[in-house]
Amino acid sequence: YVQLAGDPDLFNRWEAGQDLARALITSRAAGMPDEVGEERYAEALGRGLADQAADPAFKALLLALPSEADLALSMKPADPGAIHRAREALRTRLALHLEDDLKRLHIGLQELGEFSPDAVSAGRRALRNAALDLLAANPRAEITTLADGHYRAAINMTDAMGGLNALMLLGGEAFNAALADFYERWKNEPLVIDKWFSLQGRDPSEEALGRVMGLTAHPAFDQKNPNRLRALVSGFATGNPARFHDPSGAGYRFLADIILAVDGFNPMTAARFVEPLGGWRRYAPELGALMRAELQRIAA
Repeated sequence: YVQLAGDPDLFNRWEAGQDLARALITSRAAGMPDEVGEERYAEALGRGLADQAADPAFKALLLALPSEADLALSMKPADPGAIHRAREALRTRLALHLEDDLKRLHIGLQELGEFSPDAVSAGRRALRNAALDLLAANPRAEITTLADGHYRAAINMTDAMGGLNALMLLGGEAFNAALADFYERWKNEPLVIDKWFSLQGRDPSEEALGRVMGLTAHPAFDQKNPNRLRALVSGFATGNPARFHDPSGAGYRFLADIILAVDGFNPMTAARFVEPLGGWRRYAPELGALMRAELQRIAA
């Protein structure tokens, strides 16, 4: 905790934060939450954010918890649902503990002039978006308004996607309205619309699979476009572990159906989609059995 709060070596400070977060999340996921440790982590992170000597780009990294995919490698057998709930619990604690600091950062880092691609400006944008992302872990009408204003006022793609991502975490009508607005604005830019599909694939809500399946029927979706296919399908299968590894096995069935359909006209792309099912031995036995069954269906 002391290292995270103020180690003069920034790499050591970041690594200490990652190690602490990983231990706290996996402990909670295993049914042994360390609430005192989580509070100490929040306090140390707050002190790290207050360090005037650290630049914004580093502070943005400090706010980012280990990904759910990385956390799954630290838990044997891995339980993606438990990892997701534990990680969100820590995010919520941080959002509550650091709310005033995060709001100050979000307001103070707003770009008022022309967009600049230089490293200092990029770091400020990264920290502002990271602050909003963490605030979204405490869903309230006030935070939804903040995220919607962030999206609407964006003058660059980084901020637009940051606002859209925060609205996705919050869910509701504001998210759907922003999605529609984003699509209308960028529908003639294929690479930007790939981002639109990918973001929805990572939707953490319980309706995620239904949303993804619905998007396969969207007029802009084309299975024969590898970039578009990867954006949506990989966004879901690798970027949304808790929903892909739903205990019902529906996520696995969806991926296997996509693999079998795409194999008919693009075997190379279809083969790349098998990987998320390939780690079945690392997961809880009931999940591993469902994953293996889909692999056997594909092989047959």
